[in-house]
Amino acid sequence: MQDSIEERLARVEAHLAIQQLAARYARAVDSRDLEALGALFAPQTPFGEHGIGAEGAKGFYRDVLRGFYRSFHQVAGHVITDIAADSARGTVYCRAEHEDGDHWVVNLMVYFDRYVRVDGTWHFLGRRPRFLFVGDLKDGPQAVGFNLWPGREERFRTELPQSDASWQDYWSQLPGEAARLSRFP
Repeated sequence: MQDSIEERLARVEAHLAIQQLAARYARAVDSRDLEALGALFAPQTPFGEHGIGAEGAKGFYRDVLRGFYRSFHQVAGHVITDIAADSARGTVYCRAEHEDGDHWVVNLMVYFDRYVRVDGTWHFLGRRPRFLFVGDLKDGPQAVGFNLWPGREERFRTELPQSDASWQDYWSQLPGEAARLSRFP
């Protein structure tokens, strides 16, 4: 028996909402938006000593993100499986780059995710990153000056992540940390 149009539409809507979680996660991490990041996790998601749910996520990521100044997460593929009415599983392939002093470290990774719908909204129930490759050191943007494109300074000046209010809020709570982590804060 073929599924009804309503059942098929519900699966498509679930797929789209879950797919947005990975993109929203990347954006929230890279802009240091702890509020948006916390909202992505289900109220029952455990974060060890940091607690559960949104508050646990904010505490956990507040500590994790102190380890590097800038990052850039590129979602390279997202496979969602086992979609049920209120749960699903998925894998997210990601290339994440992190500023580490004078270098950028490239990480190729896969997140193994569990998703849950709470009060009609999809959330991460759990994320388990596994690294495929870590440590391709790049001189990256620092070789030319982080915020400028030589010869085109007037047209191409970087604005992100520094122009995000969440970025400013995050680093203002950590005096001196930005200068410790980057020559170009």
